[in-house]
Amino acid sequence: KVNVVNRQKLTPLIAAAYNGDPKTVQLLLSHGADPTMADQTGKTALVYASGKGFSKIVGLLLDTGIDTNIRYGNELTILMWASGHSDDVPSQAALNTVKLILSKGAIPDLADKRGQTALMIAAEMGHLRIVEHLLAIGAKADLQDDEGRTAFDLAESADHSEVSELLR
Repeated sequence: KVNVVNRQKLTPLIAAAYNGDPKTVQLLLSHGADPTMADQTGKTALVYASGKGFSKIVGLLLDTGIDTNIRYGNELTILMWASGHSDDVPSQAALNTVKLILSKGAIPDLADKRGQTALMIAAEMGHLRIVEHLLAIGAKADLQDDEGRTAFDLAESADHSEVSELLR
């Protein structure tokens, strides 16, 4: 029963990914754990690993054949989750995760339900290295969200001057 769930619909695979445990993730996958199962908030093991910068786990999960452009809560892709990581994630780990997701076929200019792309999300969060990388691979900086804001506007309004200078 590797796909057993608790009241929050957490599976052992989701818990292992959330906690950054690649050995347990690998073990569970080898015993038939379903990487597409989501918790009660609609997040899968891949979403949690992407948002926490656990690139080794992201790689293991993507190796199961999961499409990098699947939409999760609020129509976010895993690239968007990785680009908008929380501040407690080391920037190099987050960048490595973004690069891995892109190498597996993620489309950088997809938009979420607010019309925001991974570049916009990274810009608003002040993630300079991710913004630099997304621009380097051709992400469009002139796209606008549903409120008419570009990545520059979002960085500027969040007082991320280094990012807004890069996008100027």
